[in-house]
Amino acid sequence: MSKKLTSSCNDALQVNQNQIILYKQNNTYSSENINDSILSEPFVEYYSGIPYLEFERIQSFAERTRGIVLPNLKSKYVEIVKVKHHNFMGSDPLGKARQWAEENLIKTYVSHKGTSEEFEYQISKKSIKKYLHPTAINKSDSILVHLSVLKVLPLVIDASIETEIHADYTKVNNVRSVDNPVNSSVLIHRFYGAIELEYKLYRTKITILEYKQPDFKNKSYSFEVTKIELLDESNNSILDLKVAVQNGTSQLSVAKLLQNVEKSYDKGKFLLEESENDSNS
Repeated sequence: MSKKLTSSCNDALQVNQNQIILYKQNNTYSSENINDSILSEPFVEYYSGIPYLEFERIQSFAERTRGIVLPNLKSKYVEIVKVKHHNFMGSDPLGKARQWAEENLIKTYVSHKGTSEEFEYQISKKSIKKYLHPTAINKSDSILVHLSVLKVLPLVIDASIETEIHADYTKVNNVRSVDNPVNSSVLIHRFYGAIELEYKLYRTKITILEYKQPDFKNKSYSFEVTKIELLDESNNSILDLKVAVQNGTSQLSVAKLLQNVEKSYDKGKFLLEESENDSNS
């Protein structure tokens, strides 16, 4: 059975001074009031046994608070995924990357490290198109690091931690804003992780879409890879970092990973601070 992301976060979410407690009411869902417009959405195919009411409750609260930040992030660690230089050489590296990804990445995956319970998600042909669009690549530190992470993206997703849930704000004049209409059929989940490439650490930001409809699968939507601001050029070497080692795996504290990272739609509010506030509520 496929598992929705809202299911895995419910036990942890008691946020904003207990204004609302998110929880699973039952194991059935109603087929009433289904919005059929989602059928035209390009990133589709999802199953869930979560009640529509639960999805709507979380979505409504995420919209009111401009995003729900997961609690206790400062006390967490993420596994550092070692990444090799990609081998998409020649005159058309993007074309080779697209062909490789379509032959190797399109399938359903199970991720279990970043949440309290495992969840399923799908990488589709349209996901790959999004990954390799110039606007997506330009958000990463370089095309080299972006394509290198593409080669091991499922491993990176599995090692990442969920940090934020927010509404799906539609684009108006090509800009997403909290003042824009909300797509009521989708929730956005943000995950962050760490990778090592050529002895340098980078932060990964991954977006997973969760659909309200019971027959639509979670979809891996986008990713970007950037430098960790806390580490300047003089010490951005894995050899110079103090990392935790558990069971032979190198890890980085989420406190370092998310230093100075703001909420997606709430400028001036930082994930670590909001997580700390929520955990003390």
